[in-house]
Amino acid sequence: MRGALQSLTNGIKQIKTTIVKSKKHITVLSIALLTVVMVMAQSKNPTSQKELQDKIKQAQQELDKLTPEQKKMMEQMGISAKVPSVPAGISDADIKAAVSRGGEFGVPSKNKALIGAIPQITLAAASVPTYIKTLNEYVEKSIASDTKLFGQQVYAGFKTNKYDALAIGNAAVGYWTTGNPEVAVYLMGRACTDNAADDDLLSNFAAMISMGGAPHRAIPLLEYLSKKYPGNTTILNNLGQAWFYLGEIDKANEKLDKVVKAFAYHPQANYTQCLIEQSRGNTTKAIDKMKNSLMYSASLNKINMLRKLGYKIKSSDLRKPFNPDPNPLGLRNIIRPTVPTSYATELTLKAEWDAFEKQVNEKQSDLSKALQPYISANNKKAQETYNKIQGKTATEMLASGAELSKNAEGRSVYAVMADISLNEMSKDGGMNYRIKTAKASIDALWRDYNAKKDAKLKELEKQYRERAGEESEYAKKGEDLGADDCKVKQMFSQWVYDKYNKPLEEACQNYLHQLYIKITEELYWKQFKYTEAEFEQVKIAAKQEWLTAVSARYIETYHGESYCKVQPVEKSGYKLADFDDMNCKYHTSLNFGGGNSIETHCNKMTVTFSGGPLSGNLNYKSDSKGRDRLVGGTVEATVIEKSIGKGPLEASAKAGMGVEFTGNGVEDVYVNGEASAGHISASGKMSLISGNMTGAISGFGK
Repeated sequence: MRGALQSLTNGIKQIKTTIVKSKKHITVLSIALLTVVMVMAQSKNPTSQKELQDKIKQAQQELDKLTPEQKKMMEQMGISAKVPSVPAGISDADIKAAVSRGGEFGVPSKNKALIGAIPQITLAAASVPTYIKTLNEYVEKSIASDTKLFGQQVYAGFKTNKYDALAIGNAAVGYWTTGNPEVAVYLMGRACTDNAADDDLLSNFAAMISMGGAPHRAIPLLEYLSKKYPGNTTILNNLGQAWFYLGEIDKANEKLDKVVKAFAYHPQANYTQCLIEQSRGNTTKAIDKMKNSLMYSASLNKINMLRKLGYKIKSSDLRKPFNPDPNPLGLRNIIRPTVPTSYATELTLKAEWDAFEKQVNEKQSDLSKALQPYISANNKKAQETYNKIQGKTATEMLASGAELSKNAEGRSVYAVMADISLNEMSKDGGMNYRIKTAKASIDALWRDYNAKKDAKLKELEKQYRERAGEESEYAKKGEDLGADDCKVKQMFSQWVYDKYNKPLEEACQNYLHQLYIKITEELYWKQFKYTEAEFEQVKIAAKQEWLTAVSARYIETYHGESYCKVQPVEKSGYKLADFDDMNCKYHTSLNFGGGNSIETHCNKMTVTFSGGPLSGNLNYKSDSKGRDRLVGGTVEATVIEKSIGKGPLEASAKAGMGVEFTGNGVEDVYVNGEASAGHISASGKMSLISGNMTGAISGFGK
């Protein structure tokens, strides 16, 4: 909805911008356009459909006065001579919310009508069932008739299959999370009727009523729960968000302050406080709030907000979606043979290194062959792309580029996080810099050795030259017996080991350590960025890079000579280890019951929802008119069997998992505290934590 109204606003802005940029055009056109802008800008912002329609009508009347030539000139300038119409189905509440927000960082203006409509009632346990009945009546008259019928059918099916209130409530949370708020709020209301003493259900129902667009009706229930569970951050957050929706910013901030004092990284309280701080001109505080929200759970909205606030996100600002594999591809299984420490041990270990080097070369050859089908597929794809654009005009090529750009939209938040982390690795002082520094140490040792080896050999030959005795025939002839070759070789080898091979091995180990960190990070993040076929290429390239580095040999001093008594070992039992497949060991399942779930397997997410007539329509267009409903929030769920206290689950629960959902869909799945095993499944207690937007249900807000 906000996007539709934003398009209307952008149309008006375009007229304004063009007037400024078009001074060279005829004055009469500028005056005509200026008249249109004045019509749209003179009076206060519209707060109802009628006021907005009146403004549009007045603006269109001014544009209709233009001559055909003037209208043509407008078209050439990229401006339509028709004022955009109000999208179908927009309610007065939608318009108020969109206008009052004043942009992404705005806060709602005070909604006096809804504030005045807050039921003046203090709930007690005995009066809760009656109030639930009142809310259910409100829900049933506010949601679309076809949705109500479907909700009745789903509820009847649950009851037939002996589902209790908790199970029905969890199913309702699932419907809400996957973009079907009208069905969700209907089912949650019925679950509360079945068990009005279940405070978890009441908390979730209040959150849905509030986010649905009726925060004033949720407040009595939230106040009741807040007194019962003082300090519960989920209830405090949801109460703060309800006041925020109503434009009571100070009241909202008071509640949200208590939330972030209890848990500094609360995902939704920090998000809303970011908006509040920015609306007050406190950009630095706004950035800190959004960074705290992002650290707990991720969404594209949070990343984009930080960018618009002028903050450059670092990898340290991001929580990794799941724990990385401690040994990806089994890189650490590839072990270098022992490095020799003397001439004698070099002869002993030569066969080991020769066998190792031979097997590495064979493995490299196999990897190159495995890479060829992917290279051929890439070349074929590139050729197909070239054939598509060959002979096209510049305009057609731009259109193709726009289509590619459009296809790139909808990237997951994990892919965007991957870009941030991978780009940071390539910066000065980053991981690639440490790799280069480590490699430079190795190269420097080799250069120094090559520069000094000949001089050192001559020095040793002179030092260990053998001379004949004075009375010998050799001495009488004046002959020199020459150097002791074996002694020279042994001393030269020792010099190489002490001065070069020992520090060289240390430098190699440092390089391998840095390279291992680099490859581990790259593999982790690239799995979110590439298709399966593309990631296979990434894995092959990583294996090749690792083999090249790990097979770097020491400086050899033995070259087959036989004048020393020590003989080389001819055979080796060395066997190069195989690489492991990069199998994902991380799996989560948030089970809402009835075969409905959100499951993740590392970089893959599966949303399974058997929604009857709504199956396959889980794209956040859930009302009967197919309008986008930009709702956002968090679901927390229990994972392990452990006492977690009474009251709704809170963000930062010691043993839980959760999901972050926005208008883009389910974006992030995470586990908390003790729930850190590889396979996590949650199907018990679930709590909705409200986000900062309301208006999910078009019939609400009255």
